[in-house]
Amino acid sequence: AIGIEFRLMNTPEPRFFVAGGTLRYDAPCYVERHSDRQLLESLTSGEFCYVLTSRQMGKSSLMVRAASRLRDQGVRVLILDLTAIGQNLTREQWYDGLTAALGRQLGCEVELDEYWSSNARLPPVQRFFAAIRECVMNRFADSLVVFVDELDTVRSLDFPTDEFFAAIRECFNRRSEDPVFRRLTFCLLGVATPAELIKDPRMTPFNIGRRIELNDFTAEDATPLANGLRSNLKLEISDLQSSEALLQRILHWTGGHPYLTQRFCRAVAEAESRDIHPASCFQPLALIDRLGEELFLSSRARESDDNLLYVREWLLRTRSNLASLLDLHSQVLGGHEVKDDANNDLINELRLAGLVRVNDGRLRVRNRIYEKVFDSDWVRQNMPDVE
Repeated sequence: AIGIEFRLMNTPEPRFFVAGGTLRYDAPCYVERHSDRQLLESLTSGEFCYVLTSRQMGKSSLMVRAASRLRDQGVRVLILDLTAIGQNLTREQWYDGLTAALGRQLGCEVELDEYWSSNARLPPVQRFFAAIRECVMNRFADSLVVFVDELDTVRSLDFPTDEFFAAIRECFNRRSEDPVFRRLTFCLLGVATPAELIKDPRMTPFNIGRRIELNDFTAEDATPLANGLRSNLKLEISDLQSSEALLQRILHWTGGHPYLTQRFCRAVAEAESRDIHPASCFQPLALIDRLGEELFLSSRARESDDNLLYVREWLLRTRSNLASLLDLHSQVLGGHEVKDDANNDLINELRLAGLVRVNDGRLRVRNRIYEKVFDSDWVRQNMPDVE
């Protein structure tokens, strides 16, 4: 057993762990993964990239970190958060909003506004990308990386956006004949599959760019979190590896899922101010299991935790056949061999829900928390016509 003594602090220190939301580029709890290095290298070399995965995997934090490092390298960076543009808009208003966001971030609002007004005869999508070419790229001689975040919000618009993603693809294709476009790079982030970006079967699919896989934390990746546990808990350590042991037990439950892991670590760091009395000794791994039950497995947690609610709602509001989706999840739960298939809509639904991971080409339940919350009993209760 590892003996750890918790001591209550008279004045609370700032929180080390952040669960939910976008992390600052210099947040001490940020966990750097292979995807960080891969994305930065790709964008630095001018590759179009896309990060398409489930929610609360750290996409926006990854973007902010990459943007900061690109700026340090002298690259001009633009971030288009599509949620900030709005949803109850016409096509004209939406593209006008994108153009305004360009102007605010790059300091050329007046020029872009004049270009938008004087070229009203052009369709909105053509006008927007022409503004980038004629106003932005001609004004700045350095490279420009455009991040398009929360791209799945386009599903809520009243008009199709296939043309938007087709125009991004065209920016890539024009590199062969127009050197200006070699200085322009896009990175797309959101909850979607590449096939969903351009749905019209009459148009060429979105088939460019490098996919950046955003995987769960490994034990090695998560080392900063162990350091955070040690410093935030003010541990009296009888075993120098005790904070690593706590983290390993957390990862035992979360499987390295970014949000769940940060949430769990924060709860452990705050445990001393709740029901752990000063100078009390206990079995730390038992505390982890008790907190896991309270945070994620209790009835209250299942109805209040943001991530669990997201997974549940994604599954139950599926665009596919619910019975077939739950049946597929049940097969994965039961350990049946289900091979990953990017062309299978049901598998894509499970992956975008964040419920499964791919291991050696086969689907596995993402972590022990999901395995217990979305178990066979949950499947039976939510199967259509269960009554």
